Amino acid sequence: MAYSQHTIYGGGLVAVIIAACVAGIAVTGGPGEARKEREDRARQQAVSDTALALACYHQAFGEIPEDLTLVENELARVTSDAHQQDACTQADIRKDPVTGEDFRLTRQAGVVTQICAEFATGTPSGPYNRYSYSPTRAVIPDLGEPRETGGERCFDLNLSAKLEF
Repeated sequence: MAYSQHTIYGGGLVAVIIAACVAGIAVTGGPGEARKEREDRARQQAVSDTALALACYHQAFGEIPEDLTLVENELARVTSDAHQQDACTQADIRKDPVTGEDFRLTRQAGVVTQICAEFATGTPSGPYNRYSYSPTRAVIPDLGEPRETGGERCFDLNLSAKLEF
């Protein structure tokens, strides 16, 4: 049975398209990997927001209590001293957007020094990964640093950082 030239070219084109799709999925990790990366970006933003809220509370009241609902309640009050700085007007303690759990805080001598989160993926190095959300960058200077793999990552907090846009 003889095949026409168009059938052969069409079959070749379909094979190239299928190979390109398979290669694209292999390189990017597919939709499951993209979902994990989106979740990690949301988690990183929640860590950032929580760190800013902790810095606002710390600068207004001092020591951060073990029970973060006390911080949340204070930040919920519009007239709170924690809202006196411009950067703090929208400060909010957030939970991990994927698990719904609070981020783990580490303390040394009773003082909060780090905020920790569990990430599903690593992040590449390069200028496109630079974390540039102000004023939180002063509170968590290493938040934009690349993560080689997923897993728990703890970020040092500078709760006394100058909070300005």
